[in-house]
Amino acid sequence: MTAFTRGWGSSVRYFWETISSWAYWRYVIFSAAGFQSVLTVFGAIYLVVEALDFFRIYSRDEYGKYAFFVFLFIAAILAIASRRPITSTIVRFAQRDFEIEVRIGDLFDAAGAVLVSTNTNFECDVASGKISSKSLQGQFTAKYFTGNQSKLIEEVAAGLPAELEPPYPMGTTVPVNTHGKTFYFTAMAALNDDGNASTTIPDVKKALNGLWEYVRRAGELQELAVPVIGTGRGRLQVPRNKMIELISESFVEAAAKGKFSDRLVIVIHPDDAKRFQVNLYEVKDRLRQALVV
Repeated sequence: MTAFTRGWGSSVRYFWETISSWAYWRYVIFSAAGFQSVLTVFGAIYLVVEALDFFRIYSRDEYGKYAFFVFLFIAAILAIASRRPITSTIVRFAQRDFEIEVRIGDLFDAAGAVLVSTNTNFECDVASGKISSKSLQGQFTAKYFTGNQSKLIEEVAAGLPAELEPPYPMGTTVPVNTHGKTFYFTAMAALNDDGNASTTIPDVKKALNGLWEYVRRAGELQELAVPVIGTGRGRLQVPRNKMIELISESFVEAAAKGKFSDRLVIVIHPDDAKRFQVNLYEVKDRLRQALVV
């Protein structure tokens, strides 16, 4: 099965799982935004009918008794069609020449550079169980350094600041170049004595600021893809929508100091999108309000 086939299958599955969920219908129809959408379409239909009646193409008096319900039904259908399940949404900042995309999919399918969150010790040993194979870092190792994690460990160690010792500050970033792509290993969580990682909101903010500054100083002006960090193995009890806002706000604030990327892509895993009922229309509305677009 090709990557395209897998991606297409995931998109179709996400579409049907979303359209069959109460969370989707609650937002699309049974919400202030949904109701406003229906009324907007209904109003447009009414104006067209008025024009048709004026030019004697349609007789409002003859059909008006039944037309109200027909128009209301059509308005609801069109409103739903305009807010169908999507797997990507974009907020553009035209005057500042960059955009933020929130996408449901595979982080490693992103075209540009990718953030791989790691711990302040930059521990990379997945084979021994020090790093979970299910973590983002573990998935990265399995995909790009299968059977050769020692090479990854050496490359990360070589990129660490010589003047510092572990644990390294939150936001310390090491680039790993492989398979024609750049991956930024960024410290955003601390390991306890049992090897479990945890982080805090201030730690996440420091990590993001460290990444932005590193890319500004040493990276290329390219697309940056980041996961919804901290909400998985980082053990933060923060809603996905809130973390997406935090990441976006951090990016916009950093961009105000000087452009370092023209596109940020925040990637949500399909399983997370389903489990936590992520609605990208709602995400876009929240971002536009929070970022005052």
